[in-house]
Amino acid sequence: MSDFQPKISRRKFAVGAAVAAAGVLLPGAEVDAQSSSTAQQPSSSTRLSPDAQAEVDAKVKEIFRKYGKRLSDEQKADIRKVMGETQSGLEKMRAYALENSDQPAAVLKFTEGEKSNARTQ
Repeated sequence: MSDFQPKISRRKFAVGAAVAAAGVLLPGAEVDAQSSSTAQQPSSSTRLSPDAQAEVDAKVKEIFRKYGKRLSDEQKADIRKVMGETQSGLEKMRAYALENSDQPAAVLKFTEGEKSNARTQ
């Protein structure tokens, strides 16, 4: 038998990342010792609040718990980097006050007149 380990598809990775993000909300998530020893330190380019950094660490640990054996050190570093970079955008979106009754900034509307004019030209 060969020692071939299948590659992770983008779709499976995206699903796993979404599950990891949702797993942050669940209390008592188990994390293996390997992922806790490789916790991410905040980089100089992204300064996150302690809560945001804790959320990033929890997401990264969950991804490593699920896929850690299949990921190389380079891939793990990329995951840490991407999760840290996207967290600042998430914090900005969460800080923006939005109500259910707020209308979208732009609405795309197609009218029958524009369609028929495009066909005749």
